[in-house]
Formats: sequence, C-alpha cells, structure tokens
Amino acid sequence: MTLPEIKNFMPKTIAKNIIKEKSIRPNRDQYFMLSAIIAATRASCIKFNSWAVIVKNKRIIASWYNGNPPWVPSCHEQWFCNKDAAWVDRSSKWSWHCLATHAEANAIVQNHEQNLQWATMYCLHFPCNECAKLIASSWIKEVIYLKMYRESIPKAELIFNHAWIKFRQMEMHYDQMLGKINQVMNATRE
Repeated sequence: MTLPEIKNFMPKTIAKNIIKEKSIRPNRDQYFMLSAIIAATRASCIKFNSWAVIVKNKRIIASWYNGNPPWVPSCHEQWFCNKDAAWVDRSSKWSWHCLATHAEANAIVQNHEQNLQWATMYCLHFPCNECAKLIASSWIKEVIYLKMYRESIPKAELIFNHAWIKFRQMEMHYDQMLGKINQVMNATRE
C-alpha cells in the first residue's frame, strides 16, 4: 500500500504517524548541522575535518572549513601533515607546525556581505579560545556544536559567558539522519 492510499483509508492522526516514521524531516538545527557535517568533507586537513556554518534569519549566510590560507600549501597538496612530520603530539591543538585556519575563523572571514550580529554559528567542535574571541567580536549570539573539544586552558566558555553568547551541545541522532541521507541518495539513482 502506498502512502497516498494509507491517507485515504486511515484516520488522519494514524496516517500522520505512519508518514512521520517513514519519512524523517530534520528540524532546523539538524539541517544546519547536517550541512556542516557534509561540507566538512571538503576540509583540506588530512587529520581533522571541521566546518562552521553561520545562520541568520533561518538562512546560511557564511560557511567554511578548516584549511590553509590562499597560496599556502595544504596537507592534501603536500601529501603529509605538518604536525606528523614534526612529531607534534596530536592532542596539542595549537602548534606553529599546523598552517590551517580553524573553520570558525574562516567562516567569519569569508563573510563579506552580511552583518553577523545576532547570528547563530553551527560548528562540529566547541570553539577554541582564539575562535571564541572572534565569535564574540563579530556579535554572533549563539554557538551550537556537536562535540566538546577543550583546550588545556579553556577560556572559550568564560569569553562566551562575558559576551552573553549562548552555547549548547546538540544531540544528533546519527542513524536516523544517515537513514534520511541514504533515502535521498537512493531516490536520485536510476
């Protein structure tokens, strides 16, 4: 029985529940975070893929990944990670060996047209201290992230609290969202 046939034979509430189970529609937070997750595959870092999306008035106004500045060779172009080549501890977030700019900073810098005041940033990892300063300076008022990534001397939370920036970790139902992505991908096959 097809979904339109189900609608005709069942009360509306039962049909709605069946349709909801069959087709999951991401809410806005999930949609913007999924955009960040999928786009993170574009990151130019070999070891750590990240992306940040800035949303204002329910529209994506800026987004970018962690990667090297223009004309600076990326790990992909060099075929190796500078941190690995220098035997730097992977847990060390800050190192002069890494030439990449963080996704959050890149998203702010790549925004050339929109005022970021009162915008929301979706990022895969909790921002570092330096990115937190940029976020506060650009008047972004909410940060939503998937994974906590704390520095050894965490100041980002303090910066956000002083700047009245809301921040929260988002729970993502990965299997559900992967099922939806798979459903869409299968619909595009012939």
